[in-house]
Amino acid sequence: MLRAFPAEPTVDAGGTLTLHVATDAPRYSLRLERWGGGCVPVAEFGPFCGVDAAPGAVDVPWDWPAVTLALPPDLRSGAYVVRALVDEAYRAPKGPREGTPDARWGTALVVVRAPSRARVLVNLPLFTYHAYDVAHVDGTLGEGEGECLYSGPRTVTLLRPGGGTGGHPWDEINVDVYDRASPRQTFAHWDLHALDWLAREGVDVDLCTDLDLQRDPSLLDRYAMLCSFGHDEYWTRERRRAVERWVEGGGALAVFGGNTCWFRVRYDERTRTIARDGKWSDDEPEDAFTGLSFRHGGGKWIGFRPATGYRIERDHALLRAAGLRTGDLVGEATTAIGYECDGVDRRFAPQNTEVLARASIGHWDVSDGSGDVAPGSHAAMIVYRRGEGAVFNAGTADWARALAQGDAGISAITRAVFASFTPRR
Repeated sequence: MLRAFPAEPTVDAGGTLTLHVATDAPRYSLRLERWGGGCVPVAEFGPFCGVDAAPGAVDVPWDWPAVTLALPPDLRSGAYVVRALVDEAYRAPKGPREGTPDARWGTALVVVRAPSRARVLVNLPLFTYHAYDVAHVDGTLGEGEGECLYSGPRTVTLLRPGGGTGGHPWDEINVDVYDRASPRQTFAHWDLHALDWLAREGVDVDLCTDLDLQRDPSLLDRYAMLCSFGHDEYWTRERRRAVERWVEGGGALAVFGGNTCWFRVRYDERTRTIARDGKWSDDEPEDAFTGLSFRHGGGKWIGFRPATGYRIERDHALLRAAGLRTGDLVGEATTAIGYECDGVDRRFAPQNTEVLARASIGHWDVSDGSGDVAPGSHAAMIVYRRGEGAVFNAGTADWARALAQGDAGISAITRAVFASFTPRR
């Protein structure tokens, strides 16, 4: 078996990727693949001599042996996976499989920066990946739940396997019955579906991670639109302030996800760790920024949900562009509402928030502990102006899955958002 993690989750085309690797295999090679609109192998490295190492502490960078890979200068901007190639004798279940970037070992995710003319920046939720990451512990085998921000520790390091792929997520045991191909809280589960859809639509995008926005807020100034998909749950104060200022100056934020900006974390550059810092709702409600909150929504993360879609509530240019009218139902066929979703409360949302659609989830049965839904809970889809910019929030984590499954209404709304937001600057 082989596990690995990058020293830096974002690297430049033509630069050097440092990968920390531990393996019981005597020799191994590595293949670099670009994902998004299919898989494109771009380079192979090695062979290397294998060196094994023990897992480290949850809150301290793992001091594993490193190899350096010289990246080709002609790489395109995008999401890349480093895939381990080892002899069959050293393979194990849940390792690298052809046709997917998802694996519990033998893969590592990196974002490559390269010159481009893209006007859209897609954020990969690195902090959320690591908040759920238990690295080498397989909870499905009854070995315990591992250590992450959900199982006790308040601080976790980004320098261990599992930042999107190549490790075990804490809730792996709760299989997503709507997409069994990968566990939640991994790159393949929501983010890759979004990148595949954008590639099919011919939308040129660059990628970043939470850490990029944390370190360099000016990165946003190159783009007209910032978007995220799936489950972008963990935000630092610095990232939120940066995005708020950018939107007020004319940027367009599109959230195609749910349970967004729910927990606040602190990032420590010296130790390369994130630590829980409470919920945004404690003193700076997230819906004052995102327009929506999990406080007014909910989730069902185990088993099937009642097929639920959005009922369009108002006439709006975005919806007209999508060919939708008041009263239309969107997303029910793909059960697009869930697995977690956010609702609206006008006491907390910006005053000019326009509710485009709503879906009641108060009737979902979670009495067996399979979710968290309060009476009257709902999901909402909203848009509002903020300064010179604008915010769209889809309000549901499974939006990208609905895109992947060809939901016509969800796809039409997404196209309308990109068409409306990208010409802003």
